[in-house]
Amino acid sequence: MRIPAFAPRVVLSHLLCLALSGLGGAVFFKLGTPLPWLLGGMLFVALGQLAGLKLAAWRPARNLGMLVIGAALGLFFTPEAAGHLAQRAPLVVGAALATLALGVLLSPLLARLGRLDRPSALFGSIPGGVAEMSVLGESYGAKPIAVAIIQLLRVVGVVVLVPSTFAALGVAGHIPSAALARPLEPLGFLALILASVLATWLLIRIGVRNAWLLGGLFVSLGLTATGHALTGVPSWITAIAQVAMGAQLGAQFERAALLGSGRLLGAAILHVLLLTGLCAALGAALTLVSSVDLATMVLATAPGGVAEMSLTAKILLLDVPVVVAFHLVRIALTAMLMQPFSALLRRWGYL
Repeated sequence: MRIPAFAPRVVLSHLLCLALSGLGGAVFFKLGTPLPWLLGGMLFVALGQLAGLKLAAWRPARNLGMLVIGAALGLFFTPEAAGHLAQRAPLVVGAALATLALGVLLSPLLARLGRLDRPSALFGSIPGGVAEMSVLGESYGAKPIAVAIIQLLRVVGVVVLVPSTFAALGVAGHIPSAALARPLEPLGFLALILASVLATWLLIRIGVRNAWLLGGLFVSLGLTATGHALTGVPSWITAIAQVAMGAQLGAQFERAALLGSGRLLGAAILHVLLLTGLCAALGAALTLVSSVDLATMVLATAPGGVAEMSLTAKILLLDVPVVVAFHLVRIALTAMLMQPFSALLRRWGYL
C-alpha cells in the first residue's frame, strides 16, 4: 500500500532531512568551507542515508530552492554582460560540444573499468542530468541504476572537487556586480517569484527539463538585461535555497543501490577525476582564444550542474553570466543531440 505524501512518518522524514541539511550547512559555514550550505547539507544527509535513517527530500522545497537560485543568478545579466555574451556565442557553442565529446571519448574506458555494457557506459559518461540520462539510456539498453549512480557521483564529485580546489589555491575574482549590492525589495521579490513560477509552469507544459531553475533564471535575466531588475536576493535567502538543494542531492545516496557496486563506484570516481581534469584543460586552452579569465573558464567548462558551478562563480566574484551561459548551452545541446546521436550509434552497431 502506498503511503500518502503527508502521512506523519513521511512528513517527519522530510523535516529530518531538511534539519540535517541545515545542520550540515551551518557546520560547514562555521568551518569556512566553499559552498557551505550546499556541500554541508549534502554530506550530512548522505551520511544519514547511508547510516539507514531512510531520509526523503521534500521535492517542493528543492524546486523552490532551484527557482530562487535561478532568480538570483539572473540578476548578474546586466545589459553590458548580455552584450558581451552575444559576442562570444561561437566560443560558448564550441566549448559545449567539446565537453560532450570528452564524455563520449571516455565512455569505452568507463565500460572497461566498471565492466559495463556500452550503452550504460555511454549514457553514464555524458555530462547530462541524472534522470534524463537514465531514462534515455534505458531505451537503448542501458542499465538505469548504473547510469544513475555514475551520473550522481559526477555531479557530487564536481561540486566537491572544483570549489574545494579553488579554495585551496586561493582563487578569487574581482568582478564587481550590482547584483551583490542590490537591496531586497519585498514586493519586488514577491513579484519576481510569482512571475518565475508562471514561467516555470509554462516550461514544464512544453516539456523543458530543469524548468524550476530556468524559470527563475529566464524571468530575472530578462528583467535585468533590459534594466528593470525588481529586487536583490540576499545571501541568507540563497543559503536557505542551497540547504534544500543539498538535501535533495544527499537523499539520492540510497544504501541498497550502492551496496555491491564497489567496482562500478571505483570506475565512476576515476571517470569523474579524468573528465573534470580534461574539462579543466579544455577551459585553460580556451582562455588562449578568449578574453575570459582562467578560473571563470574552468567553471564554465566543468562537467557539473549549472546551479552549483554558477553559485561558485557568484561566491568567488567570477564572471557569473559566462558560467551560466556555457552550462545552459551544454544542457540544451545535450537534450537536442543525445537522442539522434544514440540512434546513429545504434545504426552503426555500437549500441
